[in-house]
Amino acid sequence: MKRSNRLFRYLWGGQLISNLGTQTSLYGVGLWLFSQSGQLLDFGLVAMVVQGARLLALPLFLRVFSTWRPGRLMVLCHATGAVCTALLAFLLLSSSADAPPPLVGVLAIQALAAVAEALLVVRLSSLIPLLISDQERLQRANGLFATVDGLVITMAPFLGSWLVASQGLGGVLLVDGISFVLALLSVLVAPWLKEVRRLNSVTSVVPDQIFAAGTLHRLMSLWQRSLQARSALVLTALTAFVYASLEVLFPAWVSLAYSPEWMGWVLITGAFGYLIGFACWRWLLGHRWRTVLPLALVVQALILMGAGLQAFAHRPVIWFGAVFVFSAALPVVMAALHQAWVTLAPRDSLPRYFSLRYGCEWATRLCAFLAVPLLADYGLRPLLDWPLWPSWLLGSLGTGQGRVMAIGIGSLGWVIVAGLCARRLSLVTNPSIDAAGPY
Repeated sequence: MKRSNRLFRYLWGGQLISNLGTQTSLYGVGLWLFSQSGQLLDFGLVAMVVQGARLLALPLFLRVFSTWRPGRLMVLCHATGAVCTALLAFLLLSSSADAPPPLVGVLAIQALAAVAEALLVVRLSSLIPLLISDQERLQRANGLFATVDGLVITMAPFLGSWLVASQGLGGVLLVDGISFVLALLSVLVAPWLKEVRRLNSVTSVVPDQIFAAGTLHRLMSLWQRSLQARSALVLTALTAFVYASLEVLFPAWVSLAYSPEWMGWVLITGAFGYLIGFACWRWLLGHRWRTVLPLALVVQALILMGAGLQAFAHRPVIWFGAVFVFSAALPVVMAALHQAWVTLAPRDSLPRYFSLRYGCEWATRLCAFLAVPLLADYGLRPLLDWPLWPSWLLGSLGTGQGRVMAIGIGSLGWVIVAGLCARRLSLVTNPSIDAAGPY
């Protein structure tokens, strides 16, 4: 038991370091492109390519790499990420203003790194319940694993933008390279158990009609299976869309509307809020995750709605308080959602269910990265320039350059409300019987 817990901590630490480095590089390069052109679509383009590559990795995992031993696959993924960072550094740092790096090459390298990261995420997420059998410890471990995403959402956009502004692209790529080396070492020195080291496809080959056809058919089959499955799918898509949209809109808003020092304070406030939220999950909220999940989303929705109002734009105490509370809710939401999928998935089909979960999540993020920049650049911006709006309405929304991003963030609060209402409606209109019960 103790050795399996130690193994989990080694693997989780490597995943945290690797994911943070990868996403910091992603946002650093994306914000660098945004600063060059001023178009939010250029920022979203990098994220779109990464999400598309992650989706392509899912069938690759099920057909090829699910039969690999976990340690061997993780070493391959971390080593691939390190090589991609070295190639990206060579491509970007050897360019000049007269001869910029080819965008296609940059995107191809980041896509390959995203495939490696996706394989790592699916393998580790499906391995955790096999490492830890005690339910209380499993709940804590699920919270730790899920909070990797929350920490990345909180820190990576601002860490990447701060590094680009202060150290240039070289600083971002250096951090990314160091993170892959540390993650690779964590896998190599981990105290692997013999039964885990030898683990292969035995846990993922049990026939299940959900996985007999394509991805869309599999999602529809899972949707029709139970109340629990419908709730998990709705909340997965909802959080993926909102958080992906924020990853584009929020850093762009801060960089346009506030001083450079503001970015550093956002990073510190968000990290502190994240740690408080994780502590609350660890000692207070973990066993109440069914109730906490929708409540935390409602709190986040109210905060986002306030972002679109000019009244709060220049009130630092309220503004940073909102960043703190929103960040504190992130690990709670992500951990509760991961716990929901662990509860839903049978132990003998964990890799397949988690590949379906991430397929839903990453496809939704891809849609967000495509739709949100287009709506901001070609929808909200021209709409706010319409001369017939009443002056009181424009005064409440503001007129600064960053207000387009702020109004987009405010609309995401209404998206959360609509998604929670849709979730409740799906449970009412599809009253199938589920032994585990809805959550």
